[in-house]
Amino acid sequence: MAEKKQLHLIGLAPDRQWLAPAALQLIEEADVLAGADRLLGLFQRPGRKLPLTCPLQPWLRELKRLQEEGLKVVVLTSGDPNYFGLARSLLEVIDKTWVTIIPSTTIVQEAFARLRVSWQRTEVVSLHGRDGMTGLWSALYRAGHFFSGSGYLAVYTDPENTPSVIAKRLLGRGQKNWRMLVFEDLGSRDERLTSWSLFEAKLRLFSPLNLVVLECLKRPEPISLGMPESVYVHEAGLITKREIRVVTLGLLELQPFHTFWDLGAGSGSISIEAAALLPHGSIWAVEKSPLRSGQIAANRAYFGATQVEIIEDEALSAIDHLPAPDRVFIGGGGHQIDEIIKAARARLKPGGFMAANVVSFESLHLAAAAMTEAGLTLSITQIQADRSEILAGTGNLYLKPLNQVWIVRGELH
Repeated sequence: MAEKKQLHLIGLAPDRQWLAPAALQLIEEADVLAGADRLLGLFQRPGRKLPLTCPLQPWLRELKRLQEEGLKVVVLTSGDPNYFGLARSLLEVIDKTWVTIIPSTTIVQEAFARLRVSWQRTEVVSLHGRDGMTGLWSALYRAGHFFSGSGYLAVYTDPENTPSVIAKRLLGRGQKNWRMLVFEDLGSRDERLTSWSLFEAKLRLFSPLNLVVLECLKRPEPISLGMPESVYVHEAGLITKREIRVVTLGLLELQPFHTFWDLGAGSGSISIEAAALLPHGSIWAVEKSPLRSGQIAANRAYFGATQVEIIEDEALSAIDHLPAPDRVFIGGGGHQIDEIIKAARARLKPGGFMAANVVSFESLHLAAAAMTEAGLTLSITQIQADRSEILAGTGNLYLKPLNQVWIVRGELH
């Protein structure tokens, strides 16, 4: 049996002239050169070429087979293979002790070098080959809220998630205060950098080989826990009071990467404030009323809480179509609250929590019984908050009670 050789995974810069001599020698001596057609076409040399194919797994297994036959295999990729690149998938198939990775500068580094702007606090997300844009929304939130000065977000695109599609999706979330910089064919003679408003970008076609950089021109309003009701668009008085929001979100113990359901979201105050606790997570706000769904959208745009997905539907109808949650909040439900709890429990991840806020004895009984029957560890917190107001005609302060609320929490062990 032939002796197995080391496989070399080489990242290429956009401009081939910067390729290190040692890496070029490995490419020239390779028995098999593998990679995307565009990269293979950069090297005219004898020997076998193995073009990258999708799905990826059969191609990776073929690389492993060729290596085990004793052939010198060199795999070409772009930039740093360990940064949104091929390395992770390759190392799931081939033992890492038999792989040597030679990185180059990434296209993001090249882009910010062209801009002459520091990128050390830039958010980066890849939509290449991804299903959906969940990662984009959490990265957009971080770019808009986390850093002083201009916020930047670099986006690796693909043929489905083009610059124009990204522009349309941002506008669909009310995110108008972003400038789009598009780098096309970076490193080639046709290299081009253009700057667009999102309204302009959504109408244009771009080279398939591109990188998008989004610059935040005006930061959204900051989010904090327990914001006054007056900062939200809502139906007169129909909003979870700030004191209840703080306690509810505390009891849910949200962690940064969690998936969170807000069932019966109303005007979205719980969802908006949860966004501050879920900078890498996703929030699914389910609300059956078109009016209130519109209020959630307005609040999401104002606060830049881009992780909030709005589902205009009945809670029971929506549950089966949402991603499995780490945490669930039930803000409505009425006589169906027990059914909603049971349906949500069936989707809840191990170790997850759910909490239902209720104001009537009937709902308290239904919620507590449903969580117990669903095998959740039950706890109940009663909140009776009073707010100071000025007593008419005296100028003196007195305490005015708010509605009593029970927070019924269930934990899945």
